[in-house]
Amino acid sequence: MGNAVEGAGAVGGSLAGRAVPRVEDQALLTGRGRFLDDLDLPGTLHAVFVRSTVAHGTIRSVRTGAAARVPGVVGVFTAAELALPDIVTPLQEDIFSPPRPVLAHDRVRFVGEPVAVVVAESRYAGEDAAALVEVAIDPLPVATDIAGALDPSGPVLHEQPDGAGNVVFEQEKSFGDPDGAFATAAHVIERTFHHPRVTASPMETFGAAAIPDGGGVTIWCSTQFPHTLRRIARQLYGTDDVLVRCPDIGGGFGHKGVNYPEEIAVGRLALLLDRTVKWVADREESLLASAHAREMEVRVRAAAGADGTLLALDVDVVCDIGAYGTYPLGHVLEVLGVFGLAPGPYRLRNYHARARSVATNKCPSAAYRGVGLPVSTLVHERIMDIVAATTGVDRAEVRRRNLVAASEMPYTSVTNQRYDSGDFHAALDAALELIGYDTFESDKRAARAGGRLLGLGIAAYVEWTGTNSKMFRARGMSAVSGFDGCHMELDAEGVLRVWTTLPSIGQGTTTTFAQLATDSVGVDFADVRVVQSDTGVSDIEGTGTGASRSANIGAGALHLAGTELRGRLLEDAAARLGVAADGLDIARSCVTVRDLPTRSVSFAELAKTADPGRYRVSRRFDPEHVLFSYATHACRVSVDPETGDVEILDWVVAEDCGRVVNPLIVAGQTQGAIAQGIGGALYESLHYDETGTPLTASLMDYILPTAREVPRARTRHLALPVPDAILGSKGMAEGGTVAAPAALANAVSDALGIECNALPLTPERLWKAARSGRTG
Repeated sequence: MGNAVEGAGAVGGSLAGRAVPRVEDQALLTGRGRFLDDLDLPGTLHAVFVRSTVAHGTIRSVRTGAAARVPGVVGVFTAAELALPDIVTPLQEDIFSPPRPVLAHDRVRFVGEPVAVVVAESRYAGEDAAALVEVAIDPLPVATDIAGALDPSGPVLHEQPDGAGNVVFEQEKSFGDPDGAFATAAHVIERTFHHPRVTASPMETFGAAAIPDGGGVTIWCSTQFPHTLRRIARQLYGTDDVLVRCPDIGGGFGHKGVNYPEEIAVGRLALLLDRTVKWVADREESLLASAHAREMEVRVRAAAGADGTLLALDVDVVCDIGAYGTYPLGHVLEVLGVFGLAPGPYRLRNYHARARSVATNKCPSAAYRGVGLPVSTLVHERIMDIVAATTGVDRAEVRRRNLVAASEMPYTSVTNQRYDSGDFHAALDAALELIGYDTFESDKRAARAGGRLLGLGIAAYVEWTGTNSKMFRARGMSAVSGFDGCHMELDAEGVLRVWTTLPSIGQGTTTTFAQLATDSVGVDFADVRVVQSDTGVSDIEGTGTGASRSANIGAGALHLAGTELRGRLLEDAAARLGVAADGLDIARSCVTVRDLPTRSVSFAELAKTADPGRYRVSRRFDPEHVLFSYATHACRVSVDPETGDVEILDWVVAEDCGRVVNPLIVAGQTQGAIAQGIGGALYESLHYDETGTPLTASLMDYILPTAREVPRARTRHLALPVPDAILGSKGMAEGGTVAAPAALANAVSDALGIECNALPLTPERLWKAARSGRTG
């Protein structure tokens, strides 16, 4: 599956901007990748977790005797034997952070919560023994949805000091004069939007392997955040002697931006048993007990002028976070995404919003590609179409009249988001041209005459990328550093090894970081080795992979380290060649006298005679400003009203992430993100029954899109200058997931002539909607 791309290319002699094939793929495609379960760790024991089958209840007893007698079992551990404190994500003082046990001790709060763990010589023996652990639980009433969580007569999951019930976070603010705007508006629109509970489905599930080492422990983990895992493990184990290393990682999508209790338990077991212990989740565990996302209800009032100008928004968003927050991001990130970016790329000065996170008896929620922004984009793009329908102004024109202009950049939004640069109108116009907007209405009429219902959807968005330390502090999230680091070493053979705090999770940074290292240092691309993240390398610290931070913050740290190393190489070469450094050129791992190219010295020659540590450099980068990427997506669909089936006929993207480092990788990221967005819009939804029992515990029930359902997107890059970016690039990997649900909701609404305000747009829901005139 390809992705046609326009408007990307290298600048001058730079390797950045070129479509360099991914260097990591040869090993992965020939079976030489080493994922967590591939690691050859002699003497490994296998952990199997015993999980609650009750959504809410008091633990009366956990009997492990029969399990302990199974041949091959080394031990069975409950919370008492593990003896670890609860995980508490540090948030600002006025935000309650629900303690999360590593193993449940007094009470269980969701089906799938770990209660005990069996350690055995084989996974088979462990599974057999786990089935014999007897867990007696006295059931308690359950809260399985937002309404149940807010019901004052319902069960309370966590006792809060202020008696706030299940509302574990609340924020309410007004900006400008929303009441005045509503009082004088020509039109006031009220709608409620629903986004389903979904989860990421990386090819490799989550897991960890821990190796004891002289009183300390090394944890191999398929994680996006190795440095935060080290931090919480040190805290809970009571020792600083903890290392975290990453193998190849088979996808993350935010799903592995959580430091899970099971990972902590595996490290503790290795310390207690003085043996290597490994655990890798099966797919059922991943669906039941890893991390969910996005279940929200958003009530919106919008005030609009007769000409379609958006005058005010009033947004009340409630997010179902499940039973606990997750470490290190807590339980505020998703709902604050909707709170902060519900105004979208539009000019708005009057805004009122209330954001709440509520606890329910479900698997905890966490970040998932785009975090709250797929929901905020669904809201503002459906509102744009509804305003257009209400005022009679063309839907593209409504957007033009409300979009922030390029001349206003940098623009500070009503919620104090600083849109640093860009041209939102240019992205809209490009997408409309690509999708054939001017001819669509005639195409639609012709199709209807032939018995087909066509629809066209537009979704414009703006998103933060590369969130810095100031933004995390402003959110009250002190467990996340916000900066990232890079360490590089040049060896005596002239090979440059590069480590960063941002693990490669499949998105191609092994290639793009090598391209950037080539440019910053002057090393030959073939001599660069980008190595997976390892907290034992140097003293670099950082956040990790997520929030589209590699192209700005990770690349910034790499650039700073590479520039320093380049300077040292030039300085030493100048002394060796007897020429001033400004008279030298550096390229392809060689320093050459500019006016006498026959005089040169290679990196390897310099490295062989350099002092130890001379060519070892570490740097961190924490940008002054968060960068905001943006795009407009548009799609054409055909909807069969007799079956509810949606066929996507065409998909286009006009986006701006500044300087494109590698067009091939950007194309793949865009295509993959659209696929995930399509899943959330049309297919995916996690369901629970009234007792809190999950009904979607396998991929037979939790439906993912396949290649057949995902169109080949056509992309145009604006690639406009980004003055605030250290290398001119913004993040872009989440945009397809952000825009796709809104684009499809608008397209299907257009095809059926109804309002699709609740996702997913399943065949059953659309079949009913075609007859009732509404989807929810």
